[in-house]
Amino acid sequence: MKNKISLIIFLMLIFTITNLAQIIISPYIVYMDEENKYGSMIVQNESLEPYEISISFIFGFPVSDSLGNRTMEYQQTPSEEMPSINDWVKAFPKKFVLQPKEKQTIRLMIKPPRDLNAGTYWTRIVTSSSPIQTSVDSSSRGVSAKLKFVLNQVTTAIYRKGEAFTDLEINEPKLYLDSTNTYQLLYPVKRKGNSPFFGFLKCRVYDDNNKLVLEEKDYISIYFDLIRNYVLKKEIFSSGKYKAELEVEFNEWEDIPESKLLPKANIIHSFEFSIP
Repeated sequence: MKNKISLIIFLMLIFTITNLAQIIISPYIVYMDEENKYGSMIVQNESLEPYEISISFIFGFPVSDSLGNRTMEYQQTPSEEMPSINDWVKAFPKKFVLQPKEKQTIRLMIKPPRDLNAGTYWTRIVTSSSPIQTSVDSSSRGVSAKLKFVLNQVTTAIYRKGEAFTDLEINEPKLYLDSTNTYQLLYPVKRKGNSPFFGFLKCRVYDDNNKLVLEEKDYISIYFDLIRNYVLKKEIFSSGKYKAELEVEFNEWEDIPESKLLPKANIIHSFEFSIP
């Protein structure tokens, strides 16, 4: 029985990986605004079997704890204070069957309230895909169960009204020694304005001789204030004094080609720290 359960779990993992590669969604951000309240996305079936596809919406955004560990928080019924478009956006078609090697265009339409304040509002598009008539029989000793595999892929829909603006503020970082006796740089990031911030964050660390010992570049999407972290690997960082430089580059156009936000100067924040 144990071996049979292990086989089922293994098959589920294989199926998930295969399914992820065979159902393709583009673009991963659908943009709408006052001038164009319609958007579209394409779901493509690259497999050799038909799939049942359904579209739904859920509000979500990245959050972090005090140590910079990041997760996604999803809210099916967000409060009125949240910039959610869950109740205003509809997808057509919402459910359909996608034959092998076929693709389907999904139209999004939004009807926001007339008295909506200026800013950026969003939701997550959940595209659920499941192969038709595919199941795993886990019967044993007269007890059987049919397992239906469903893969949820999450993308984003954005609606923008009026004068949208965004910026970031990096507050003073601090050094933290975690449970593995490894140091981390923790730095609070405050989002300013009425819109999320999309771009890149570069981190450079120099030793006491001004030699570059660390250089990393991460994509960032800041919807609300959070804490970011950088792990200072033991094999690179020994006792001594260091200088860190954080450079934030605003680059929304890579994710949203239709964006009308004005370019921004890079944000640079430098600070010194010591490892005992």
